[in-house]
Formats: sequence, structure tokens, C-alpha cells
Amino acid sequence: MDSQTNPSAATPVDAFLIDGLRTPQINAAHLNSSGFALLDLAVQCSAPLLLRCGVTPHLLDSLILATDGATHVQPLRKRLQLDTETELYQCSHGLSAVALASQQIRSGDADLVLVVSGDLNATVPGDLLTSAQRMARMFDVQDEDASAFAEASRLRADDAEQGGLNNGRRATLFDTHGRASAADQPDAVAGACALLLASATGLQRLKRAPLALLAAGSNAQAPAEYPTLAPLLAATRLLREQQLSLADIDLWELPESPPLALLSNLAAWQDADFCANQLELEQPVGRLDPCSLNVHGGSIALGALSATDGCRQLLQLADSLQRSLLPRGIICEQHADGHALALLITRPKETSE
Repeated sequence: MDSQTNPSAATPVDAFLIDGLRTPQINAAHLNSSGFALLDLAVQCSAPLLLRCGVTPHLLDSLILATDGATHVQPLRKRLQLDTETELYQCSHGLSAVALASQQIRSGDADLVLVVSGDLNATVPGDLLTSAQRMARMFDVQDEDASAFAEASRLRADDAEQGGLNNGRRATLFDTHGRASAADQPDAVAGACALLLASATGLQRLKRAPLALLAAGSNAQAPAEYPTLAPLLAATRLLREQQLSLADIDLWELPESPPLALLSNLAAWQDADFCANQLELEQPVGRLDPCSLNVHGGSIALGALSATDGCRQLLQLADSLQRSLLPRGIICEQHADGHALALLITRPKETSE
């Protein structure tokens, strides 16, 4: 994904995020009373997204569904009434689906790709909790620090909600009884997010300006005993490959559940011995400005949804960059197996003047 080009083109083919919609993040009690299946959540954010972007069934080149469940993408295509020529793909995580969509666009195989991610009954894997506790001891991060960070995340999410910052990118859910859900719920276990990606040709076809440019990405695999190191490793690799420093990144969306893991990773970036011995750096990465991190709340406040979080983070970050007229942001997605994917996005040149 990092540097793929179309061999037949004189310049690299860019991949853009046109727009996105997500459902409210819903808790277990509401999930049980509503009777939502994963496809219900997926359709209720995907269908209005395609409608407002003017995507008719024959225009979409491929559909990628990200979910850790057994749901298959074929029923989703039928529910959205897409052409049978639309290529279908499925994977387990949101940013992995975005990476696949970017590959299809950059290789010239697609101009318009719909990425849909969804979760039901999501939980934080125990291995991540154990790893976070090990890392916290290593960098002297206390439970009190994690509690304070968690409360701050909830306050940021509350501020965003009160300011109406989620309204433009969040669909309203309707259950079988006609009851509407428009706001995120605490202790969420379910939700879905849909993103529409395009090439420059796809943008011209829809006569749409892009929300963000998907600039570069990097993967990392952490040691088995420390899976929560993966976001740090992926983000560090991405910064090195793009010759960027922490100061060059305006906003960050990092996985914050469990919070001990995030705080330990931030402490590791400031630790000279760790950066020298584990990251092979001549000096520490540095201190990440807390005001640039998960500025509208993260997974502590909105729910740690393994398949959906990456897409939600991408949409939230792109919207924040556009709203604040900032040029660059990085998203990181944590996988339970100790793998992580980091993605650099930028505001498109024509909107950054």
C-alpha cells in the first residue's frame, strides 16, 4: 500500500476518501432489544452514503466488508442492490479493508470502492490486557494515569457530542419497532462504518471533491508477549519511511483501549534506551502533544470495536483535519494477534491553500 503505482501511468495513481457514514455505537442492552444483525447495521450506514454521493449500482467497482464474524459479503451486495459485476472481498479489520481498496485503486483495477466494517458483541481480548500491564510496569505507568486518561477521553467525546461534531458523519439507526437511535451509547459493543474511496477518475465521475488523500501506510508485527507494542512499531516505521517527525503530524487517532497500553507506548517514544535498543533510533522519537491525540474521543468513550474502529478513526480524523484546516494525520489500528496498521492521510492539495 505504501508506494504502489499504476505501471501504465506517468505518475502514481492517488487514492482518495470521498465521504463516510457510521452508525451510532450501541451497547449490549440496546442491541438485544433492537434485534439488529450485523448486516442491518452495515446497510443503515452504507445505503445513505451511496445515495448522498450519487453512486448508482453500476458505478461501484468493488465492495469490501470488514468483520470478525461469519457474515459474508454476498448478502450485503444484495441488500444494497448492487450490480452482480461488483467485485466482492472480505477481511477482518477496517484499515486492512481500506488498504485493500487503496491497492485496487492505485493498481488501476478500480475507480470507486465501498468499504464497510461492522461489529457485534465486541470485547477487548485478554492478551491485550496482559500485554498492557506488562508494558505499564516497564515504563512505570500507573493505574491512576490510565483512569485519568479514560475520563479525559470521555470528556472529549462528550464535548464533540454537545458541539454536534458527529452529526454530519453519523447515520440514524431505526430498529424493527421504528425506534430511532442517533447518539453513541456508553459501553458500546456494536456498530458499523461505511467509507467510499475513489481514484481521481472516480472523483470526476461523481463530480465530488475528496475529503482526504490516503497518502501512505505501514504494517508491523509485535513480539508475541507484547502485542500492544504493535501500534508504536507501525507508527514509528511509517514516520521513518515518510521522513516525518512527531511535530510534522497535526492529529493522531491511536487505539486507547486498554489505556495502559497507549500511555506505555507514548512513554516508550520518550525513553532513550528503548528507542535505541528496540527501535534502533539514535535519539528518542519524542513527546506526542496530548492535544493532538484522539481529539473527539476514542475507543474508551466510543467502544473498542475490533473491525469498525479503524474506519471510524479514519473518518473522524479526516473530518477533523478538514474542519481545522490541518494538513496531516495518522491513524493506527491494533489487531488482537499483535499486528498493527498505521495510515497517513492528508488534506487534498486543492483544499489546503
